[in-house]
Amino acid sequence: MINQLEIPMYLEEALPEFSDELKAGGQHNAADMVSALTSFTCSKIREHNYSAVRRSFTVAEKLFSKGNEAVKNAIESIFVYSFTRMFMTYPEEKPKLLSLIPMTLYTLYISQVCHKGC
Repeated sequence: MINQLEIPMYLEEALPEFSDELKAGGQHNAADMVSALTSFTCSKIREHNYSAVRRSFTVAEKLFSKGNEAVKNAIESIFVYSFTRMFMTYPEEKPKLLSLIPMTLYTLYISQVCHKGC
């Protein structure tokens, strides 16, 4: 199980270009680190860097599947919850983003949307 203390090492290994942001930011817990990952992902969408976006989604999925409860909750409540904002902010990118989102995360997203009645 990945705990919140192991997230920075995991992120640095999987996303080397994200390591500077991790070192510069004051992320102290799972929620802070997942929030930083979400911001990083959005910046890569803006840049049309789909390789980095795909890797971000893959990292989030692995953190969700291998993380402890704190990590899983952060991924679900911050990263997955941001999908609606991503789709609304970048509507022309939505089809491409949908093709990149791993099924596990997409299923969580659909569950959130259906549960919220949106």
